Formats: sequence, structure tokens, C-alpha cells
Amino acid sequence: LYDDELIYRAERIINWCPRCLTAISDIEVEYQEDAGELVSITYGEGEDTLVVATTRAETMLGDTAVAVHPDDERYKHLVGKLIKLPLTDRSIPVVADTHVDPEFGTGCVKVTPAHDPNDFAIGQRHGLPNMTIMDEHGVITVHGPFLGLDRFEARSAVVGALREQGRIVAEKRPYLHSVGHCSRCSTTVEPRLSLQWWVKVETLAKAAGDAVRDDRVKIHPKEMEKRYFDWVDNLNDWCISRQLW
Repeated sequence: LYDDELIYRAERIINWCPRCLTAISDIEVEYQEDAGELVSITYGEGEDTLVVATTRAETMLGDTAVAVHPDDERYKHLVGKLIKLPLTDRSIPVVADTHVDPEFGTGCVKVTPAHDPNDFAIGQRHGLPNMTIMDEHGVITVHGPFLGLDRFEARSAVVGALREQGRIVAEKRPYLHSVGHCSRCSTTVEPRLSLQWWVKVETLAKAAGDAVRDDRVKIHPKEMEKRYFDWVDNLNDWCISRQLW
């Protein structure tokens, strides 16, 4: 498989279990509704401000951009500019990317390439730096006031600090949303940039899908075909590394 270039090593976003201390594949992640919180935060200063919403406020410490849709007239004047990232001494660019849905929320998305797969893809397209802010145990490794805090402790601390600065413009709790958990121990999975081994699934997934479309393989009952295609047509490359001894 390696000689056929179907197995490769690369730095990409993985599902990381901070308890098992290993990468796990997509199929080892179980999703369930968690009662979290959705906070809306003002980025920037003066006239150059944007509002982003997030359920993971602690990851803002690793933001390297804010993304808006290229056709969103509300923010065209900000694209290419640098805006102040709250709670830090950094400024980050505003980038235009078609991944952003201008109809969802404020139409602005915080971009944390080292801690979210969609953000990683945006970062790759725009040449953004990857800033890892947690260690393998889910403990914050950057920015003094939050250094050494567990990721969930840091979430509350970051929201509290933002509130003190008047940067929280809306809060919704409880906010029910789907969150991935490790199938082995039920710990909340942490998306994390890591160097791992992968299987390239594009050609394999196409062959599996075509086998059903061509009636060489039949699925019973037939109405389950849609679920099969939803899965096989949207497969991501499979992380096969495991750090468990």
C-alpha cells in the first residue's frame, strides 16, 4: 500500500483522546449531544471590529485569522486587514474564503488551524500559521494567564476574561450541540494537529461506492443505500497511527 502511494505520513488534524493519549480514527469517535455554551465575541478595535461565535472559547488563543465569505459586502472593507486578537498581543488577518456561510450567525468565522479540521483547510488555502495551544493532555501551553489550565478550565477562564473586557456580546447556555467522544473511554475528543500515518481513501471509497452503483454489490434493504452513499462519498483519509503501547 505504501508503494502504491495509498499510505503516507503527514501533519494533519486528528481525533486525539487526552485520556488514552492516542490518535483515533473517525469511526472510533462517537457523537452525542452535549450541553455546552455558545458565546459571541468582538474581535478588533474601533471601526475595525467583527463578531465571531464559538462553543470552544479557549481555542481563540490559537486563532491565526478570521474568515468571511468573499461576496459578503458587510466585511469586504476588512479583508486583508489585521485586527487585534483579544487577550493576546497578536494581530491576525481577515481572509475571504468560500467555506464561510454568510447566512449563518454573523458570517464571520474564527480560524484555529491547529485545532479544527475545517480551519486547517482554510489555513492551508491561505498560508496561515498553525499554532498549537494544548499539550497531549489537553492542558493549555500558551499565554500566561491561562498557562497550565485544563482545556475546560481554560474555557471558563477565557470567557470570564473576555467578559471583563466587555467583549462578550451574547451568551447562550445551555447550548446543545453534537460533540465527539472517544469510543473507548467516552472522553471528549480534541481535534489536534499531529504528524501521523494515513491511508488515502479517495480511490478506495470511489471503488466501494461504484460497486453498489453498478449493482455488483447490493445493499438490503435498498432504502439503506442513501446512508451508505452519505458515508462512503464523504470519507476523509483514515488515520492509522496509534500511540497506545
